Amino acid sequence: MKTTFFITTTIMLCMTLFTPAHAQTVRDAQYEEFMQQALRRLDSAATVEELQQTGNLFERISKKYSLEWMPAYYVAYCNVNSVFYDAKSSRNEMFLTKAGEIIDALYSYPDAAQSEINTLKAYCLTAMITTNPEVNGQKYFSEVIRLYEKAIAQDTENPRPVILLTDFERQLPPFVRPDKRNPDEEKAKAAVLFEKEAPNIEKPYWGKFFLKRE
Repeated sequence: MKTTFFITTTIMLCMTLFTPAHAQTVRDAQYEEFMQQALRRLDSAATVEELQQTGNLFERISKKYSLEWMPAYYVAYCNVNSVFYDAKSSRNEMFLTKAGEIIDALYSYPDAAQSEINTLKAYCLTAMITTNPEVNGQKYFSEVIRLYEKAIAQDTENPRPVILLTDFERQLPPFVRPDKRNPDEEKAKAAVLFEKEAPNIEKPYWGKFFLKRE
């Protein structure tokens, strides 16, 4: 029943986005409605296919509202997260290539939150490590840490780089794990910051589930 509802609402939103209209590049009430619907789909997505369907919705919104950075951001996020749902999928290289290209383009959006983009880029590199730890671990682990630290400095109220950096360092081998941060203190800090957030279309709000990881 849940899957049927997901597919039905996805089709309805797609039909609305494909109605004949000139490309729109300014925010209006319809943009907010599209984003809220797509975010609800994202919040309930439980499989790679549902993530990809949701990413397709965000991509259509991005094409219709080309000056808004958030739809493109979520296209990249859906592709990165798909890798964590199935680290052995043959499609992961395609997902990460697409995500990387979008993330690089996001830096040029004048209104984009740079802290969020650097966090997503680090998350994307973490996904690359997950697909091939032996090769990509040594290649990218220092860049992941650098990007998360930069994101924290850019926005001290952003909980995502705090908790994602903590989670990433926790998984590193002891001989390369930095000891300048206390994991419990960082997790507590992130929890406080997450409490200040609520679902919205202005900035990302994902990541709270990392607080439950041990």
